[in-house]
Amino acid sequence: MSSVPAILLKVLSPGLAAKVMQAFDRATIVVVATCWAAAAVMMAVTIWTVMATASARKATDTALAQEPLLPKIVRSPIESRPAQILADRMQHRYPNITIASLNNHNLKISATDGTRFRDWLMALGYVDTISPEYHWTIQEFCVGKCKGDLMSATLAAEKITFTTPDDKK
Repeated sequence: MSSVPAILLKVLSPGLAAKVMQAFDRATIVVVATCWAAAAVMMAVTIWTVMATASARKATDTALAQEPLLPKIVRSPIESRPAQILADRMQHRYPNITIASLNNHNLKISATDGTRFRDWLMALGYVDTISPEYHWTIQEFCVGKCKGDLMSATLAAEKITFTTPDDKK
């Protein structure tokens, strides 16, 4: 039995290549050469694609690393107890204005006397200063023909807090 290196030397010898060339005609050589050329082109395209993919992945990782982590905004409605405390404080400050905490945690500020318009407006403005931890939104605003009142405003409060963002994976 012959060894593997001896077989390789025999296969790769120039004499064998010359015999193969003589045995094949020109058409066969063109077909074989075309196949090898197509294989080389496909290999080059594959290597280029892999390199482009690796480059894109690196660029994506770099962009994600440079992107700032923004805090998350958490909005929660005012709870009933703080809403009632706020209504009681405002009712004490503005006794001629009706201030009530509603079931849906909203605050209703109303008046039936037109001479109390300025007090009613001041009560609306005071809501924001008495409770700076809440963001107030006017749900209803009516002056004139309101449901049982001459002036009425319903305000909704939400507490806005910020949390640290989660780590990106």
